Amino acid sequence: MSFISFPLALRSVVTTTIFFACSAQSAGQSELSELDYLNDLPVTFSATRLSQTLNKAPASITIIDRRIIEASSALTISELLRLVPGMQSYHIATNNSAAAYHGMSDKFPPRMEVMINGRSVYLPLFSAVSWETLPITVADIERIEVVRGTNTVTQGSNAFLGAINIITHTPLSDQSSFIRYTRGEFNTRNIQAQHSQETSHGHYRVAAGLLGNEGYSFPYNVQDPYLKRYFSFETTMSPTLLDTFTIDLGYSEGYSSVGDVAPKPGWGFDRREFETNHQQLSWSHLLSGSDELKVTYAHSVNNLSAQLLTAEEAAPLIGQPVSVAQEFLNTNAPFFITSETGNIEQHDLEITLKQQPEYNSQIITGVAYRAASAKNRQLLDTTEWVKEESTRLFTNWEYSGFTDWILNTGAMLEHASNIGTRVSPRIAANYQLSDQSTIRTSVSRAYRMPSLLEANFQSIIYIPAPYTGFFGDIYDYDFIANDQLSPEKLDSVDIGLMINWPELHSQLDTRIFYEKIEDGITTSYQLQDAAMLASAPLDPDHLYRSYMNRAEWSNQGVEFQYKYQTEGNLKPLIVINYGYIDSNGFRNDGNNNGSLTDVINRLETRNPMHTASALASITLPNRLQLSLSHYYLSSVRWQEAVKDSSPPNAPYHRTDLKISQNFQISPQNRLSISLIVQNLLDNPYSEFYAENMFEQRTYVQAQLSF
Repeated sequence: MSFISFPLALRSVVTTTIFFACSAQSAGQSELSELDYLNDLPVTFSATRLSQTLNKAPASITIIDRRIIEASSALTISELLRLVPGMQSYHIATNNSAAAYHGMSDKFPPRMEVMINGRSVYLPLFSAVSWETLPITVADIERIEVVRGTNTVTQGSNAFLGAINIITHTPLSDQSSFIRYTRGEFNTRNIQAQHSQETSHGHYRVAAGLLGNEGYSFPYNVQDPYLKRYFSFETTMSPTLLDTFTIDLGYSEGYSSVGDVAPKPGWGFDRREFETNHQQLSWSHLLSGSDELKVTYAHSVNNLSAQLLTAEEAAPLIGQPVSVAQEFLNTNAPFFITSETGNIEQHDLEITLKQQPEYNSQIITGVAYRAASAKNRQLLDTTEWVKEESTRLFTNWEYSGFTDWILNTGAMLEHASNIGTRVSPRIAANYQLSDQSTIRTSVSRAYRMPSLLEANFQSIIYIPAPYTGFFGDIYDYDFIANDQLSPEKLDSVDIGLMINWPELHSQLDTRIFYEKIEDGITTSYQLQDAAMLASAPLDPDHLYRSYMNRAEWSNQGVEFQYKYQTEGNLKPLIVINYGYIDSNGFRNDGNNNGSLTDVINRLETRNPMHTASALASITLPNRLQLSLSHYYLSSVRWQEAVKDSSPPNAPYHRTDLKISQNFQISPQNRLSISLIVQNLLDNPYSEFYAENMFEQRTYVQAQLSF
């Protein structure tokens, strides 16, 4: 039984926000010192691509800045996202993680765009992000901006329920150099380095690292080790006062473990090797006044490979002798030990024009083109490249000419090959109650185009030529592509209150939301048709799976984030986040113990009802910093990890400790030594898979800055 109801939460939030608004209005009338304004609201581009302070943006935005990153105990990027209200970040294995926002989630959350410096790292072959392969680490990040709520109008259909933009240190913003070494649990040995410098041709930054560990010891002597080598280079050049060029290059390679936790002896994770690279070139040109033309091109390649399946391993799977299994493998080659492999290539070209026609108005318009291609015989039923193209036209307009009102409106027209065209609009109005408090309202409609995988996923096992005359051409139809798949549709309403107390060095952002998702894409079972039965001697009642628009649900809830920070005595930092979500809906699985009927799976338990996090940090004399983090996640039944009849993952509390001592060796050199203890109270809990236990983990980290 939940300990809070939505109506009660709504009443509480409304009462609290009215009280805060009145307090903020009174505070706004009091005298403030110059120092109080140093805690002003930050500027963001994520919601509209326009420069806006948080109280003018049409969406709730969480900013994880460098101070929060340094105070947190997070060793990976996905762990930082636990500090976002309403977001679920979870380990699938020791070195394999996922993050979702309001999603009916499995290990491939498909409804959130993730970008690095504006470049999408979403993999269309898996409808998700492979966090462990990214060519950056926590040390490379300047800040993370998370749009909580649909942002399709700005970033396209991948941003169906939210968007994350990871912004790295730039050569202009960070002129420091450092070497960092981390040692700890699972024989973790990470070394990273960064160097930034200004030259006669501009500024550049280079970073590199080697990360690895031996992984967790699961039952049946199974481990999931990890290794990553990465390199990145960024340079910024301004040959004229009006032109700026930015070049961003990155490369990573290594291996990780994918699959499921071993259900019985002889099973376990499979090792997957990866190699990625990207190139991004941006040119911005200042026109008259503050108008700006920007052109960006990005190219990325992801190659994921694994060992080939052997005949000895395949024989028990198909119930045939080893010799026959080898012929099956030859016919269906290449066939890897895991289907989570493949080759992925993406090209992105974007042109935007930002204008300020009047002093109280700014607008941005743009066109974007994306070409994605993937190759994976086990998932796409071909050894050839499968391609998809999309074109986007978008605009966002901010108007502040009304007294105390700011209007934001925009639309995204998106066309995807073989899918069609959809328009995603948003209308938002922000009302300024006082100099410190703002009410935000917005109404949106968004569409999520089926990913390359969802539109083309097909898995068929073919019979070797010597046996086709006796048994047909097909051994098994496992998954069939659905050429009638439609986009998912989202209608959402958002009400928020943002309050800034400069005299108290505090900010509060409260959000109340309602989201209705229709035509949800889910896997469902179907009977084979006459053509299938003619090509394979299977039982007429034999079922196959397909992606279909057979899910529908709604989310309603509240979220708030509170932040307090000051550069005063002890430099205290406090961040508190909470999210409550009530989900209602269903998906039609179609499989009732081997027979085809409408099987309605309820979705109420597929989202954790409560998520919460808190971070507190102080700096004692002699540069000793103490930080405590706490995370809470209520019970949840992940879509893939457990069956409907299985008990959900139990709720958990987790507390982390970080102690850092800084030594000023010289005016230019500083040494920092940190002790990080995750799950300080040693209360083991399971994440995603029941066997995937998160126990106490201890790390020591040293960084020399110069």
